[in-house]
Amino acid sequence: MLSVILEARQEYLVYEGVSISDYDYIVDRLEESGYKKTWNRLTYFLTSERLMVSTPSALHDSILGTLMSHLGRVLDTIPVPSKMVVHRIMSTRSVFLESVHAIPDSSVMMCTRGGRVGRPIWLMECAFAQSDGDVMRELETYIQEIPSLLVVGKLVVKQGQQYHSPGSKVSAAPQLRSSALLTQMEWTDRLGDEFGQVICDGHTWLSLSSVEIHMWTRQAGNSKIELSDMDGNGYAFGTLFPTLNLDDINCSFQRGLGLIKQEVLTVLESINADRVLFDRTVAWSPPSPLEPALLRNALEFGAWSMAYDRYAHWRSQLQKKPYNNGP
Repeated sequence: MLSVILEARQEYLVYEGVSISDYDYIVDRLEESGYKKTWNRLTYFLTSERLMVSTPSALHDSILGTLMSHLGRVLDTIPVPSKMVVHRIMSTRSVFLESVHAIPDSSVMMCTRGGRVGRPIWLMECAFAQSDGDVMRELETYIQEIPSLLVVGKLVVKQGQQYHSPGSKVSAAPQLRSSALLTQMEWTDRLGDEFGQVICDGHTWLSLSSVEIHMWTRQAGNSKIELSDMDGNGYAFGTLFPTLNLDDINCSFQRGLGLIKQEVLTVLESINADRVLFDRTVAWSPPSPLEPALLRNALEFGAWSMAYDRYAHWRSQLQKKPYNNGP
C-alpha cells in the first residue's frame, strides 16, 4: 500500500478495513519518505476504517482556485484591520476531527487575535477524483464536527466516459508512443477546439459530461448547515458545462458573505471595537458578484491541462518496466 500511495499520482484509490493504528503507521512512514512532497492526499474515516487516496487534478484546482481567489479578494474589502479579523484561503490545511482526518480541497479560515487563532467558516470539496458519495460524507462530517461553518460546497465533475491510459497496448496512440514527450504547446497544436472531449492520436484523454457547483449556507435560526435542505434558500445549484448558469450560485455567495459579515460584527462587538469601525463594517456590501465567464475560462484551462498531464504521465511511464521491452 505504501509504495502505491507514494506513486507520483493516484487519481482515486480506496482501502477498506484500515485500522487507526494502520493509518498512523502509514502516515508515519509516508512522512519519513518525504510524502509531503507528493501530490497525493489522504482522507481517513475513523469509524468506517476507510482510507481514500486522491490526487488533486489541474481541472478542479483551476476552477476552485479561481472561485476561492475571487472570494478572498472580496473578503479583503471588509473594512476591518487585519490585527482584528483576517480571512485566509487555504488548500493544504489538515483537519483532525473525531471521525475524519482530511485535507479539504479549499477552505476559508477566519483568523482573530492578530492571526493567531483561526476557525474554518467556508469549505469546498470536489467530486471528481473522489466519488460524490464520499464527498457528501465528508461535508456532513465537517458540518457535524465544525460548528463554526457557515458555507459548504462541492464541485461535481462528471466524465462522459471513464479515462483509461493507453498503457502498453501498441495500437493505442501509436504516433504519441513513438515520438518524444511533447511540450504542452506542441500537444495543444494537435488538438481541436473542444475542451470537453480531448482526443489526440485517436485516444480520449478527457471526456466531460457536466460540471456543476452545489452550495449550502447556514440558515437563520439554525445552529448548523442542513445538507438535506435542497429546496429552500439554504441550497444553490449552478452549471459550468455544458451550459453556463451561475445565477443561483451568485445568490448563495451573497448569502454566505452576509453570514461572514455578521460573524465579523460579532467579533468587533466582543472586543469593544471603535463605533466608527463597527458602523463602517455594517455599511459594507460585497463589491462584485462572481463572473461566470472567468470560471468558464478556468474550466477550459483546467480541462486542457488535465488532458496534457494524463498524456505526460503516461508518456513518462513508457520508459519503465513493464511498458518498455528491455530486459
